[in-house]
Amino acid sequence: MKKALLLALKIVVTVGLIFWLVERVDWQGVLVELKEISYPLLFFYVIFQLLGNVISAKKWQTIARFKGLSFSLKEGFFTYLTGSFINNFLPSTIGGDTYRALWLAKKSEAKAASISTVIFDRFIGLWTIALLALLFSPILFPYVKDHPALLITYSVLVIFFFIDLVITYVYCKQWFHRFVEALPFFKLRRFFQEIIFYTKKHIWFTTSMWSALFIFVGLVLSNFTLFHALGSTVHILPFASVMFLVAIVSSVPLSINNIGIKEWAYITFFGLIGVSIETAVTVALLSRFIQMLLSFIALPHYLASREK
Repeated sequence: MKKALLLALKIVVTVGLIFWLVERVDWQGVLVELKEISYPLLFFYVIFQLLGNVISAKKWQTIARFKGLSFSLKEGFFTYLTGSFINNFLPSTIGGDTYRALWLAKKSEAKAASISTVIFDRFIGLWTIALLALLFSPILFPYVKDHPALLITYSVLVIFFFIDLVITYVYCKQWFHRFVEALPFFKLRRFFQEIIFYTKKHIWFTTSMWSALFIFVGLVLSNFTLFHALGSTVHILPFASVMFLVAIVSSVPLSINNIGIKEWAYITFFGLIGVSIETAVTVALLSRFIQMLLSFIALPHYLASREK
């Protein structure tokens, strides 16, 4: 019942945002943008996207090694792309993150540890980009008063870090560890123990550095290149400050495969720094299309894993 209601909500949000886009965007202008695109810069966008996937695979590999699990960088790269393929073309199935967790669990025969690597991978990525968004926030402070979406986003990020500090404080207390050891359900107890593991190892700095590298290469540089391929002259610092927010908002699971949410975020936040609606939505749609094409690289890997 809950899944059906959630799916219905996502459908309503998706359809509503699509109608909003149809009414708001000058689609003739979008076609003009596409006709005038710089193909050399578009090529560099693809390169940065692939490098971003390599960096993400390396980060996940680093996390897995802390848990005593191993896989090659090539395996991690294709598994990441397979996850993207599933998210893009099979959104009603297991999902990309679940696929990665199950793939590693099957390979290592350590289910709880495998799941924890994917959860921590996601968390450290969100934590790093949220931190960068707050560090770059002074650039966008002049716009906060007149733009509720910007104020709400920054407020949520502040609350996120406050909760993170509270959780960190609790993790450091012995009574919490005794509480976890006393949990009656083995799987729940094991899951908490796996998560607590990451607070005991010097893993945060290493993985946050890999996350930051991915963010600057796979998000900032790649999208900066794509905007300039369409003729935008936006500067890198305000662009980066907006890109952090766009990436966070676009990942909120309120629509099917983030359709509409991503485009709304591009239009709303890039509009603050002078980017036209047509350029913003062209980048959002073109990046979605290219990422879908790139995920096809993983199709043979996905089919091979299904046969096994």
